[in-house]
Amino acid sequence: MTQCPHCGYERKKGDEIISAEECPRCGIIYNKWKPSEDPENKVLNKKTPETVLPDQSFTNKKNIERKLIFALGIFVLIVLANSLIIPQIIKYFKQTKNETGNPQLTPVYYEKENKQSNLPNSDIPAGTQVSLPQRAELSLAEIVKKNSQSVVVVKTSTGVGSGFFINTHGHIVTNKHVLADAGNAQIKTANGNIYKIKSIVAEDYDGDLVIAASAAPESESPPVILSVNIPEVGEKVAVIGNPLGLEQTVSDGIVSAIRSNQKAIKFIQITAPISPGNSGGPLLNMRGEVIGVATFQYRQGQNLNFCIAVERVTGLQSGTTSSAGQSSDGSFKSPHQSDVYCYADSQGKVNFVDWQTGILVSRPDGSLDRAKFEKYALDQIGGNPYNINPEKEGQSALEYNREVLFKSIFPGKSMSDSLTSAEKEVLERRYNRYYVEHYNKAMSRRDEAIRKYNSMIWQFDRYNQSRRY
Repeated sequence: MTQCPHCGYERKKGDEIISAEECPRCGIIYNKWKPSEDPENKVLNKKTPETVLPDQSFTNKKNIERKLIFALGIFVLIVLANSLIIPQIIKYFKQTKNETGNPQLTPVYYEKENKQSNLPNSDIPAGTQVSLPQRAELSLAEIVKKNSQSVVVVKTSTGVGSGFFINTHGHIVTNKHVLADAGNAQIKTANGNIYKIKSIVAEDYDGDLVIAASAAPESESPPVILSVNIPEVGEKVAVIGNPLGLEQTVSDGIVSAIRSNQKAIKFIQITAPISPGNSGGPLLNMRGEVIGVATFQYRQGQNLNFCIAVERVTGLQSGTTSSAGQSSDGSFKSPHQSDVYCYADSQGKVNFVDWQTGILVSRPDGSLDRAKFEKYALDQIGGNPYNINPEKEGQSALEYNREVLFKSIFPGKSMSDSLTSAEKEVLERRYNRYYVEHYNKAMSRRDEAIRKYNSMIWQFDRYNQSRRY
């Protein structure tokens, strides 16, 4: 067996895998090895070089590459999360907050569908807009901000009222008595633009409600949210309308009571002030939802204001209201089938309605009783105006104040004292001027009473002629 000249290792049979020219232990090449110059050392303890694993550097390089790839992957994931995932999560939580804490008033349609609706205008949805049950309460300022653009002024040849949009097609809800004469009626939006009333879509005689189609574009027809939930007594409410023509007036109060008339129509009695011009405007709860339509007030009391509950509006939309202007077979329903009542507002405008208020002016056969209305008109103006006698009132006022007038001219004299002709002339002119002053006042009062009486009779005759048989 071969022995290494350097380390003395003797090759074995198992070392055949190593080249025969190389020492399996120290690795020298036999034919290239030279002995040490030190003669005493036959075999030098040559330091064996550190063995380096053949793949160690390659492995280190691979590890570094893996770490770089991992770091790059983490970076890409962070970028994707910031640009795609996190914004979606934020949007989701914002939507959740809007639905529960700070709601966006988005129309939601009532679940029940009415597939047999006979409304003449198919643009009105069969369903009804209602509110989300979890909608949170808002401040009065927020309610006004969200709904003021939906409230309109309704102008007719006989007066001014209010209304509000119920869809984006320009359809409004208002009182029937506001649109008793819809021939030349117009609406004025919150932006100040004026649009014509094109047609009456549906009418509710018992509820004194009407849906009318206007020419307002979608951009100016933001609909309100309707809620059929009857409010609790004591609940806070607000009204937006145009009392006495004062546009976009807001008043607030509470629900005083929930009442029903003989036809089972629900009325919401409120303390929020209502004046002529408010009729047809929305009654809102503190979630910004419309729960009623301002309809009338009792002038005989204080703060006795009434609104039709919104369930009549939703019934009118779907065609299920029993007293709607369309019957089940699509034919027109005669107003003679209902009693006719009337009441006059503070401006002298007479409103003819089919619900009990003021005075009943229809007979059992459905015709109108003009004599009964004339008596009502005279009562409203304080009696027969021709009973006012200007001459008598002027003379009575003069006699009652004759001594006071005398003292105002001659403070140092009594009426029994003699006067010169010049003094008598001055006193007579003062008496005459005082008489004429009170005579003219009585004449003006009589003329105004006659004007109001004639106006009320004219409104009655016009309404009577306009009735459809």
